[in-house]
Amino acid sequence: MDHSTISASVFHKLADRYREKYMDLTMYDDSYREFCQLLPQGRARVLDAACGPGNVSRYLMAQRPDLDLLGIDLAPRMVELAREAVPSAQFAVQDCRHLVELQRRFDGIICAFGLPYLSGEEARAFIRVAGQALDPGRVLYLSTMLGQDEDSGFESCSTGDQVYINYHSEDQVFDWLRRCGFTLLKEIRIPSPSAAPKPTTDLIVMAKK
Repeated sequence: MDHSTISASVFHKLADRYREKYMDLTMYDDSYREFCQLLPQGRARVLDAACGPGNVSRYLMAQRPDLDLLGIDLAPRMVELAREAVPSAQFAVQDCRHLVELQRRFDGIICAFGLPYLSGEEARAFIRVAGQALDPGRVLYLSTMLGQDEDSGFESCSTGDQVYINYHSEDQVFDWLRRCGFTLLKEIRIPSPSAAPKPTTDLIVMAKK
């Protein structure tokens, strides 16, 4: 069973509802601004992996209108909404587990809460391939909900639809980054937003290849 594809179908169905709930959330903006500051000046190439309705891309482009930004998501409706929200960027329906298919290199890759929809093996593979797609010295931004493997499983949305949530520990994330040749630049822990289905602690990391 491909849990990511199942979750993507639910996000396609509920994309408009998700946009209403999270599009104007500002609690992560400081970390997005720090990510922008770590990018080179000029037309930096950025990938927004698992971009959702374009909330992160919209913030990045507001901070840095000069960015050459590509957003990808597996849910087609999310990509449609992202195009509406950020017409100056490019968006495509693409599985973040298959970054090699993009055949592009980047100055920065941001994956805001994409890891909860990737198994541990998939998350480790994503970090490895992201490192290969980054130019030397460039930055990777990751955020996820902290927990243990045994906490992972199907969880119900307010509509009754179910998505499979993978929980990853700090030690796992840090080990994956280290093994893939990244140097940790910043780590942040904050409580999950009040709109989240259940309370967790969010981990945000920025790392350099």
